[in-house]
Amino acid sequence: MNKSIFIVLAFSFILNSCVTDVTCTQTTYVKLTAGFYHVIPNDTTSLYTYVPFSVDSLTVQGLKFDSTTRQYHLVDSILYNKINSQSSINLPLNNFALQSKFKITFNTIVDTLSIYHTNINDYLSLECGCIKLHTIDTVIMTKHYIDSVKITNHNVNALNAENIRLFK
Repeated sequence: MNKSIFIVLAFSFILNSCVTDVTCTQTTYVKLTAGFYHVIPNDTTSLYTYVPFSVDSLTVQGLKFDSTTRQYHLVDSILYNKINSQSSINLPLNNFALQSKFKITFNTIVDTLSIYHTNINDYLSLECGCIKLHTIDTVIMTKHYIDSVKITNHNVNALNAENIRLFK
């Protein structure tokens, strides 16, 4: 009798210890979402309307700072290389630096997007560890194709909410 109770308790302990943590199943991939918009003024009300637009040909590449040459170099991977229409892009921010920089090519026109951010470790659990969240401080962009940029949500997390708007 004691032996069967011991076997049942040991088996239940093994089953409970192998259960996956619910927090490990949530999305841990964090990206900044940037949408493309036109600004349309309303002459009668003096208000502005933001209308999303799609970009036909878009290439996005990450830039990495090389401390020996003191210059930015293209990262090997291309984040986007799309011929079809894109009305928004998702960009991974640098987990190990306070700035992320991207080269964005619209057809043949090139802009550079610099995002200054703080990195935050978000503890999930002992089994899952931490994920990196970001808080956007400042966004600077060259104005060759894009006219202006606005931060709409400073918190970059796994919810895929729009963080910045790029206006043409």
